[in-house]
Amino acid sequence: MAKSELEESVAPRHFLNICELSDDDLDGLLTRTLALAQGAAPGLQRRTICNLFYEPSTRTRVSFELAAQALSAHVVTIEAARSSASKGETLNDTAATLQAMGVDALVVRHPEAGALASLASSLSTSLQLVNAGDGAQGHPSQALLDAATLQASGLDWSNATVAIVGDIGHSRVARSGLQLFERLGLGQIRLAGPESLLPESLLSDWDCGPNVLRARSLNDAVSDADAIMMLRVQHERFDQTAWPNPEDYAKAWCLRAEHLALARSDCRILHPGPINRGMEIESTVADGPQSLILDQVRMGVFARTAIFEWLFAQ
Repeated sequence: MAKSELEESVAPRHFLNICELSDDDLDGLLTRTLALAQGAAPGLQRRTICNLFYEPSTRTRVSFELAAQALSAHVVTIEAARSSASKGETLNDTAATLQAMGVDALVVRHPEAGALASLASSLSTSLQLVNAGDGAQGHPSQALLDAATLQASGLDWSNATVAIVGDIGHSRVARSGLQLFERLGLGQIRLAGPESLLPESLLSDWDCGPNVLRARSLNDAVSDADAIMMLRVQHERFDQTAWPNPEDYAKAWCLRAEHLALARSDCRILHPGPINRGMEIESTVADGPQSLILDQVRMGVFARTAIFEWLFAQ
């Protein structure tokens, strides 16, 4: 068989969700992310990468752009509102068009859960896909950078307790994070938030393990915690009339210094951003010495560089 025929016979590798990654893949991605963060040189990849974002983004979009540039890739960024999608073009047709132009990998953020999996199953080309967030279902690159940030901070996974607080039900960050943290053997994960954003059925719906617990209050969630991840209220995911009242939400669920005092003295603070200051987290905590929020932002470039290296190493 000719080389070109052999290459075409191999199914393209995609980065779609945590569950589809093998233990070796996860270990390799996490190890490589941390190595890049410590100064390892990115492997040069002469590829063309397109960022296709159907939802607004700053951190994810820019970090994917910087990661591609670190690999000397050609980078094109498209916002769906300014693309043919605004004229009714489907995601499949957009992907086929970009691949015909020579794009090697497509990084997609999409409001519909499962959109990337559906696209991957219908592709008849070698185009490789990266999930930059699909609806409320998954955000695997965020999970990778969060895990790398925690590991770089010295977190002892098997003996640690991490609290995830806020709009759990609508959070793709929480869902992918849970999947990865459980795979890494995290000792205990506590989920907390108002009932409307954390329904009783969620733990079973998400097939959570016995180390994932529901906390009834912010105090219960953060008590003796080694890390606390606060989440943004996903206003765009539900009807405006159902939005929680900001003042009422802040009284019960805004992380303040008094809550941090209940956690371990070296407790790490994370937030995937963007932050609604004063509603989800007090500025003195978000900007305080225990905050790893900007560390997460920095780690995002390294994590996404590692993802591109892994994608093209096939």
